[in-house]
Amino acid sequence: MQKHRNVIVLVLILIVSLACRWLTSEETPTPVPVTEPPAVTLPAVTKTPLAPTSAVTPAPTHLNPTGPYVLYGGTDGIWISNPDGSFLTKITDLPIDLHDLHRAISPQGDRMALIVGNEEGLDLVEIKIPSGETKIITRLYNITNDEIMTNPTSAKAFTAYAIRDYDNVAWQPGKGLLLAFMGALNGPTSDLYLYDTQSGEITQLTDGLSQGVFPDWSPDGKYILHYGVSWRGPFGGALLGHDHLDGVWAVRVADEQVITLPTPKSVTLNFVGWQDDTHYITYDSDETCFSQNLRSVDVVSGKTNPLMDLSFSYHIARSPENGVLLFSSAAGCTKSPGDGVFLLPPGQTIPTRMLSKKAYEVKWLPESAVFQAYPEALFSSDVSARYDPPVYEHSYHPAVSQKGYQAWEVIENQQGRVEVNVPPADWQTILAGDVEQLAWDPVSGETLLIVLRDSSLYAASYPDFAPRPLGTVEGVNQVIWLP
Repeated sequence: MQKHRNVIVLVLILIVSLACRWLTSEETPTPVPVTEPPAVTLPAVTKTPLAPTSAVTPAPTHLNPTGPYVLYGGTDGIWISNPDGSFLTKITDLPIDLHDLHRAISPQGDRMALIVGNEEGLDLVEIKIPSGETKIITRLYNITNDEIMTNPTSAKAFTAYAIRDYDNVAWQPGKGLLLAFMGALNGPTSDLYLYDTQSGEITQLTDGLSQGVFPDWSPDGKYILHYGVSWRGPFGGALLGHDHLDGVWAVRVADEQVITLPTPKSVTLNFVGWQDDTHYITYDSDETCFSQNLRSVDVVSGKTNPLMDLSFSYHIARSPENGVLLFSSAAGCTKSPGDGVFLLPPGQTIPTRMLSKKAYEVKWLPESAVFQAYPEALFSSDVSARYDPPVYEHSYHPAVSQKGYQAWEVIENQQGRVEVNVPPADWQTILAGDVEQLAWDPVSGETLLIVLRDSSLYAASYPDFAPRPLGTVEGVNQVIWLP
């Protein structure tokens, strides 16, 4: 009897020991706090990844009828797949080109809107998701390719550029019942219109001499911000967009009142994002190395509120998660805080230096939910995590999964490869080839989707990340999640 009792005790000790060891392996380090200036050095991420789900998920047998999906868009059409890349399906031959695919998708993820050119002009098109059912909402402008080629600096060609070359569709937040878009249905210039998806009614909201571009809804769906631009010349051998910013306006949708807002001292639009339901963020800039006068503007009154009295360069980005701004600065510019990458939280007027080196590109990566400060590092919006590239100044197309797994393209000796890192393991090369896009799946965060420049699509899953071919996606330059 004593012998059996000793065996039971030993078994219990072993179980408790294994349980403690398992719990220790799943702990997540305490986030590194960000201090005020001077420079802050955050350690690279060493967070223990979340374990994959223990239950075996059955392989999908069809395309999910209601999502979520992954969308692949580019010059030759748009494809859709399940989150793991399975059942790749082309839903339209219509191109997204270089327009932001996020803006084209309705808030419910059940349709998209595109401005599409053909031999006769420009059309506004609606595409159902996932069926691909397509309908033309309206003709936006009548112009042929021959007219544009014959006289590329004509007033008619400028109107076509304004409608065609900007992100000119915007869905109302919430249920997406209204679609704002730019067109020239009733006049010689691009104006703001509203399409009611339930009634099919189209309403013209503005009528001006300037070419209207880039409609953007306030977060509460009550105001539509937009800009007026023009082409004045002289023109060289190429037309690279407008050369004058003529004005900024907002339309209050309830009564269609047009509100004139302050125009930035700039040629570019300088729209950073919405601060809240009635305030957006903008700044002034010129052709030298700096931008300045970062401020918020009230769309109701037009009054401005300064946000920071320092200059910056190489772009500025805003996190939609918490409103934090990240920007790069170069020493020698007027009112510059010096070389480096800086963070400006809401309500703070003095930025925090994150890096001592300037970045050449700063942007927010929606699918990864991180800031990219190329070529230095990636940062989470609360800066509790920093992700360093595998090879400095040779790493591109970063993607971070919701579990903290990383993927980058590395190009050395003119040869590209895909590298993956699951902390605390070392980097591993999983595929050779030139990369166009990398994205992790939106459900498990364990499958990496890889689009190569030869249009081939691969999936590679934790833990071995062995690439498996899924098909081809010709001309794809964007990969996004769809709810």
